[in-house]
Amino acid sequence: MRIVPSILEYTADGLLMQLQKLIPYFSRFQIDIADGVFVDNKTITAEKVCKILTTNRSLITDNLYFDFHLMVCDYQKEVTVLERYANQIHINLVLVHFSIIRSTSFTTRNPLFSIGLAINPQDQIADLASNYALNSIPVIQIMSIKPGKQGNPFMPETLNKIEQLHLAGYRNRIYLDGGINDTTIPIIIKQKYLPDILCVGSYLTKSNNIAAKVQHLNSFV
Repeated sequence: MRIVPSILEYTADGLLMQLQKLIPYFSRFQIDIADGVFVDNKTITAEKVCKILTTNRSLITDNLYFDFHLMVCDYQKEVTVLERYANQIHINLVLVHFSIIRSTSFTTRNPLFSIGLAINPQDQIADLASNYALNSIPVIQIMSIKPGKQGNPFMPETLNKIEQLHLAGYRNRIYLDGGINDTTIPIIIKQKYLPDILCVGSYLTKSNNIAAKVQHLNSFV
């Protein structure tokens, strides 16, 4: 398993502050984008994030990679924005929510970055499998909290979806996002099947001692 910080911010200054804290320890980040419609929370837009990343080159160097988690209804608009900036920023992955798509017409193919699907706690793996050839999806991110805000309570029952994906023949990467900290990771690592990536939010972003938190996380993975 690998730790990727998940950053959910409302202002340019807040985003820059989090990156300044975390860049000494990580080279890859997941940026949460929320529209206040799909979820009851609203962050800065993907456009604003990209402008920040392209205008702060003293901080945002070429060895940094970014995933974008789109908790939005109009995901196509945000994907188009990210496509415009893909030659200036290392965008590794864009995640769109299955509950917004739910259509075989949606494609995960994009020449500029990978596109994966995020599944909410109430989404069923059987429904996902009935809409897609599972292994055509490069990444499936399981939400282990109600999406929208960092700090929502961890839902251990969502871990069953990791096993369900394996039993359904899924062999690509599985991310787990939400409520991941030093209390919940021991629950996660007891499972028969483990995620490939742990997206860690408030445990890191609200910490006053990042070095200690990172060291503690690394002791588990």
